[in-house]
Amino acid sequence: MSWPAFWAKTNWKTTLLMPLSRLVCQEAARRLHKFRSASVSKSSKAVVIVVGNIVVGGSGKTPFILWLVKRLQQQGLKVGIISRGYGGKSKKWPQWVDAQSSPELVGDEPVLLAKHLKCPVVVAPKRNQALSMLQQEAQPDVIISDDGLQHYGLARDIEIVMVDAKRLWGNRLCLPAGPLREPLTRLDEVDFIVYNGVKPADDGLSGSGVNEQACALKSFEMALQPVRFRQVADPQQERPLPFFKAQSVQAMAGIGNPQRFFDTLETLQIEVDGRPFADHQAYRLSDFDWVKDEKPLLMTEKDAVKCLEIAQKQQKHNWWFLEVEPQADDDLFDKLYARIQSVRNAVGLASNS
Repeated sequence: MSWPAFWAKTNWKTTLLMPLSRLVCQEAARRLHKFRSASVSKSSKAVVIVVGNIVVGGSGKTPFILWLVKRLQQQGLKVGIISRGYGGKSKKWPQWVDAQSSPELVGDEPVLLAKHLKCPVVVAPKRNQALSMLQQEAQPDVIISDDGLQHYGLARDIEIVMVDAKRLWGNRLCLPAGPLREPLTRLDEVDFIVYNGVKPADDGLSGSGVNEQACALKSFEMALQPVRFRQVADPQQERPLPFFKAQSVQAMAGIGNPQRFFDTLETLQIEVDGRPFADHQAYRLSDFDWVKDEKPLLMTEKDAVKCLEIAQKQQKHNWWFLEVEPQADDDLFDKLYARIQSVRNAVGLASNS
């Protein structure tokens, strides 16, 4: 989601909301303590990895999961994905997801993951239901939860926090005064921290009470490398990256940080007239009243998943999405894989891969 201006810095609105912010931080800390104290038992023999964040809005979870699943599959591991299916309107849960599933029923990100990965994907608002179905019918070695860091009904072996390297932690305050879902000290608890983009020299952790040295040792970077443009209505139609260079285009983005997408297009020397939408926007034809047919419309692949039917019905052959390739540190995978094998060894499963 797009952040209000006062989440990036403090002002009178921040001060007004501080009492509520303190309560949110306290409640988050209480829930975490209860989770750690209760030692929630795992219902799965698979290694459970939660990929989430501690701020509101997108931070690159979906492309990171794409990268991680492919790397794990290369090692011969069977991987499955569970998700809440945010925005999905299905009346029956849990739901299997494949490339032909409706984003309106099961959510946009699960469909995007299913399109790219040859692995089972199951969604349910109660993630344990999704995990149970996945475990019973697919028996994966590793189960990755797309989001759910704060979903403490789900036992997990490894926690990975994603961070938008540009926005970081905003004003470092909890909701509603700032973007944090939990206090920054939650970073001391997680296993890996992955920055979407180049980690800045000033990572915003100084003076926050976080163990900066420990966090630095478990921090890594991921980059989203633009690859090509594909037509929304027919993704088999593609154009090279320089195709729109020096052109004036319309652009839209319904992701956690729309400006990141517009900035990426500008690095490709494209003149951008950008229109941000809410994260997980459920698009309708009326949402495109502002679009002029004589100009190309560029969007993210996450948006294209939801705009496919509209583009085909309206024969919008000038709508394109930017395909990107996630790239992360090899050192991150080596350490993460070693951790996975350690968990599997503990339950006598590593010899099966």
